[in-house]
Order: sequence, then C-alpha cells, then structure tokens
Amino acid sequence: MRIGLYGLPSAGKSFILGNIRNLEVLSGSSLLQKLAPNFNNLAEEQKETVRQELALQLRQKDSFIMDGHYSFGENIVFTEADGQLYDVFLYLYINPDIILERMSDSIKNKKYLQYDIEEWQRFELESLRTYCHINNKDFYVIDNPDKGFFSDIRIILEFIDSIIEGYSCVRFAKEVANKIEKSDFISLSDGDKTFIKEDSSEILGYKTHLFDGNFYSGFQAWRHNSELMDYLKLINYSIQSIDNMNLTINEKVQDKIKGFSVILTTGYYDVWKQIAYKYNLPLFCGSQMCSDTKYFITKFLQERGSKVMAFGDSMNDYFMLKQANISYLMLKKDGSISSSLRGRDLEGLILV
Repeated sequence: MRIGLYGLPSAGKSFILGNIRNLEVLSGSSLLQKLAPNFNNLAEEQKETVRQELALQLRQKDSFIMDGHYSFGENIVFTEADGQLYDVFLYLYINPDIILERMSDSIKNKKYLQYDIEEWQRFELESLRTYCHINNKDFYVIDNPDKGFFSDIRIILEFIDSIIEGYSCVRFAKEVANKIEKSDFISLSDGDKTFIKEDSSEILGYKTHLFDGNFYSGFQAWRHNSELMDYLKLINYSIQSIDNMNLTINEKVQDKIKGFSVILTTGYYDVWKQIAYKYNLPLFCGSQMCSDTKYFITKFLQERGSKVMAFGDSMNDYFMLKQANISYLMLKKDGSISSSLRGRDLEGLILV
C-alpha cells in the first residue's frame, strides 16, 4: 500500500506524517535532496527528471506513506510517474485563511503569499481527483469543516489505519458493479432526496456538518457512517417500520427509471433496507459509498457494456451524473438546484 499525502505548503502534512503508525513514513523533499543535493538550484526540467527518477525508484517499495506537491502556484510538478507510484491519494484541505496565516508566519513559505490560496488549493484538489477518476485510484479529501483545520489529528490517523486494513472506495465500486445484474440498460438512483423526497437521517434527528466542504469523498462518508452509528446509540434508537415514517416516494424518478434499477445511498441502512425490500430493488450503501464510488460504479458498468441512467440531487451524485449516459438532476421543492452544486458544470444534466 503506497499512500501519497498531498496539500499546500503549511497545510500540516509533516505533523501528520510525524504521528503515523503501522506504515513506513518517507519525506519527499529529503529524498529529492539525497538524490540531487543541489535540487533547489536546478532548472525546472532538471527537477522534473529527478522527481521522476525518485518515483521510479520508490516503486520498488511495497508499502509507505509520503508527502507530495501537485504544484507550486502555477507551476505543476506532479508527473505521471508520481501518479503511477501511489495506490491512494490523500489531500489535506485546510481553510485558505488559515493557510494564509501560517504562510505569513513562515520564512520558508512566505513566497507563496503572491498566489490566490483558495484557487490554488481547489485547482490541486480537482486536478488530483480527475487524475484518480481516469486511472481508477482512491482519492480522499481530508477536511474538518467545523474548524477549518485539525487541532486533533487522531481521526486522520484512524482513517489511514482503515485504508491499511482495506478501506477502498474503488474496490467497493468494483464489487458493487460485479454484483449488479448484467443488463443493456441500468438505472442508478441516489436515495435521500432523490428516490424519496425526504432525508432519512434527518428524519431520525441526525444532522451533520461533515459535508459542508462539499467534497463528498470517502473520508467524509467514513466519518458520517461512524458519527451516525454513535448518534443512534446515544438516543437508543430502535428501527421502526417505514410505513410509520411518512416517507414520500419521488414519482418523477419512478416514471423515468428504465431497465435494471439499483439504489446507491449513504443513508441509514435499516431504513433503506426496508425501502429496497418494499420496491424489490437491489441496495448498496455503507461507509464506502461516496460521490467517487458512485462515479466508479457507473464507469465500471459502462466498461462492461451497459448504458447507465442516473438520478441524483447533490454534489454526492455529481460525478455519477456527469459520467452516466442519461442523467436527471432532481431539483429542490422550490425549484432550485442544491447549493452543493454551485459553480459546477451542469451541461448535459436533465433538470427535474
């Protein structure tokens, strides 16, 4: 398992690496300096050659975690050799204002204050995510929307441990795609606020800020699943029949579903298990069901020869909707689009 930890200068990658357990930790900058002692004084083309050489050497190692940089301002330093080196990419996202403050206090990183930190960070994140989508690699955005940074990194260390133990959205997506019955046409539907008009978790009284950053990667899904389970234990919740929960099936979805139909959701399993049973539909959910998982399921089904119709309402469905052959974006009750999709390219999506 080779894990790349990416993020802007001053994001805090070194602090995390200094506390890693159960995995060898490597320092990318130190290894580059060892390979080329005058690395910082080399021309950009020479630096790229050294980076590629290091990446190729490290492919001889089976298991480690190492920090990396995608770009320095407008200068992209990420190479194809870097991409092929890692099995998993983590991106440490920190509130841009906090990054600015840290850079201002850093003699080493003050030079980066000339750049738009928010734009730079988003560019790196989106570029790496796109690379991972194309190359079937796991990509997780590590963020803490409550504070904008991590004052306590234990949750990050626990997540890295879970990756080492086998947590993988790409692997899960392959398993799901293989379990879905072969059909020329397959309909994939999100659950909450798509297949049903309500949010099953909110009905239980559970609310979270974990998705406020609108990243919807496996890290957020993993935290959400754990947080929801803890909440249900706290209130000593026992599942009731969905017939008593006042759930409303979305007829706009029902009318358009075509071919073999499947539900994909991050909602509460015991509720969705009943809904799936009632409508005789296959159900896939859990801590590994995120926006990237839905994208990969769609992609793997298409590679198998199926055309895919997709239904969703938010950023958690965005990549699935953009990948599918036919896509329906469900509007809110007032006819507006989910705020999580603000600024996103919605071309090709049918608004319902």
